[in-house]
Amino acid sequence: MDRSFLWFLLPPLLQTVLGVGVMVPLTTYYLDPADIGTVAILTSLAMLVTPLASTGDNWVLSTHWHATSVSGRKELLFTLLLANVGMKALWIILFWWLSPFVLPHAITDYRPEHQQYFGLALLGVLAGALWVTLSSLMVIERAPVSHAVNESLQWLAGAGTTFVGLTVAHIGVLALFLAPIAAGLMSALHGLWYAAGKLSPRSSLQWGKEIVRSGMPAIPFSLMDVVGNSLDRFVIQRWLDLATLGVYAHSQSYRGMFVTVTKAYSRTVTPTFLELFAGNPRQSQRQVEEMVSLWYLCVTAGGILVILFSPEVIHLLTHGKFDQAAQLVPIWFLLMFAHSTAIPYTQYLLTARKNVLLSWTSILMSAGTMGLVCLATWQFGVIGATSAAVFGALALHGMRCVLARRFGCPYGIEPGMLWGVGVIVLVYVVSRLIDIPLFVKVVIGILIAGVALIQILKRVSVQQLLTAMVPSK
Repeated sequence: MDRSFLWFLLPPLLQTVLGVGVMVPLTTYYLDPADIGTVAILTSLAMLVTPLASTGDNWVLSTHWHATSVSGRKELLFTLLLANVGMKALWIILFWWLSPFVLPHAITDYRPEHQQYFGLALLGVLAGALWVTLSSLMVIERAPVSHAVNESLQWLAGAGTTFVGLTVAHIGVLALFLAPIAAGLMSALHGLWYAAGKLSPRSSLQWGKEIVRSGMPAIPFSLMDVVGNSLDRFVIQRWLDLATLGVYAHSQSYRGMFVTVTKAYSRTVTPTFLELFAGNPRQSQRQVEEMVSLWYLCVTAGGILVILFSPEVIHLLTHGKFDQAAQLVPIWFLLMFAHSTAIPYTQYLLTARKNVLLSWTSILMSAGTMGLVCLATWQFGVIGATSAAVFGALALHGMRCVLARRFGCPYGIEPGMLWGVGVIVLVYVVSRLIDIPLFVKVVIGILIAGVALIQILKRVSVQQLLTAMVPSK
């Protein structure tokens, strides 16, 4: 087992446990679905800054880091950080200037305080500007411990701000807008401490041009990705109401949990696939395939447990206010398969310098997904929006597989992914048609968890697990 995996996984896993077990009951006790809906729509609008100000950090670093000297890396990193903060600041100023004219027409039941909330949401985006670059750096440098510390500090700062704001200051929904600012500032402090010896306080025109050439093609794709993730919220609050959007946004918090765990996996295997495709692997392709098969086995088992127990868990955690979210959570779980599948093919296309092709094909797929989301929301409500978004993600990453294979990618389709998706869909349909008693769910859950654990222990020894916990850096 790659020791990076547990270090990339444990912080978000612990954050998830604390978030679901503590923060979700706390926020849903003090706030209603309409409050969560307000946060969701304003945050979505503010997040449009991120793709518009994108410098393609991951694309640029993946393309040039290993082929650049130490002094060149220092200039590259400083130039990326400077460009990132500068671009975001310019777009934030523009968004704030336009907000008095746009917000009253964009938000259902607009109130004057929404202007203040939106300003705080923009500040949260600016506070977290450095993390995009520094996260990519830590992944490429195989620094999972530093990455884990930064993510943990972010979560503690955000959770602490939310807790104090709701329980002590009694500022209500305002606390949820202050939390990202605190998290971003904490992340920036730790990130700059980590990168202090890797920076040269000199920007480079050469790297500036390279950012434009290699990184800017990421802007259209990133923009379509964020617009696609915001469009569903916009049409739900326009065609339905803010309370329904609140339920939908609450279900997306569990989606965030699934994506966070998948990112830990991605951050672990990304360097492995880059080395494999560059012809300088530390592990053979067979070893990589065995590791990926084990991952899909665990994901499938986890998906079955989510389907079985999400109604009871959500009812308990949210005081019965967000029960409708339970039918959406298992659908979001399929994103773990979609994002996991895309990792080797995306890295291969980046290694082959197919950035522009990757970007524009993704734009076309995202545009189709947005149209499908609108149609499905109109016809079927929030469950239609959720299903359409997940289907679009599966189609997008399937397209990346086709492109990578066409350009000679040696890594094929993983059978474990296909079987896993089929099993999850089948179990979900059965659970919707049949009311399974809780006792039966518990028995099935124990059996599924036991089978998965046995298979893990067959492939990974306890000694390997303990070795994986030893920090690298």
